[in-house]
Amino acid sequence: MEIKPSKSRSISIVKGQLSNERFHVNNEPIPTVLEKPVKSLGRWYSAELKDSKQLEQLKLDTIHGLKQINSTALPGKLKLWCLQFGLLPRLMWPISIYEVTISHAKRLERLVNAQ
Repeated sequence: MEIKPSKSRSISIVKGQLSNERFHVNNEPIPTVLEKPVKSLGRWYSAELKDSKQLEQLKLDTIHGLKQINSTALPGKLKLWCLQFGLLPRLMWPISIYEVTISHAKRLERLVNAQ
């Protein structure tokens, strides 16, 4: 079995700070997570090692999903069904894998209730 540098990612942390050191396999550089973030089981790993970008994306996905449901010509009962069985399950996975604080979850809840 052979390591494929193009499908791998590297990160170098020295004394708690990101280092610009590059790793090589057979004289071929392995891309860093700064250059190409990696997605594993639905979770994005980037060089900043924080979930703030993903939480902002979660908020944008919530707003987009609510606008899509609201713009349909369906009656209210079916819009509620779309929210309950379409949008909410799609949002539950990111909420469960990222570090979502209670205050952020309450902001998302207020956003859903306001629509």
